Amino acid sequence: MIFSRDYRRPFWRGLFHAFAVVVYATFITSVYLSLGSLYSEEIGSFVQLVFGAFLVIVTFAVCGYLIFYEPVKKLLHGHFKAASTMMMSTLGWLFIFLIIFLMGLVTTLA
Repeated sequence: MIFSRDYRRPFWRGLFHAFAVVVYATFITSVYLSLGSLYSEEIGSFVQLVFGAFLVIVTFAVCGYLIFYEPVKKLLHGHFKAASTMMMSTLGWLFIFLIIFLMGLVTTLA
């Protein structure tokens, strides 16, 4: 039933959204971790704190949009099955990416 004609597109769009969340989170993490070397430790801790808070708020907004916006939009238009398929697909792919990351971390540290 999940691969029937009506639900194939939301399933793969969930994969695309989950991949976009992972790429965005990786990019933001690399920017924040390299912030000290970009400015040669010249910016104060208050500026780093404000920039970090700004990044957290923007990241919540972008990830919320990528994970929840399209399923909620489909739900409001009366497409409950497509919305639930896309939401579960996105969350499932994110869980799979998390497991892959943790397995890579464990094998790297072992």
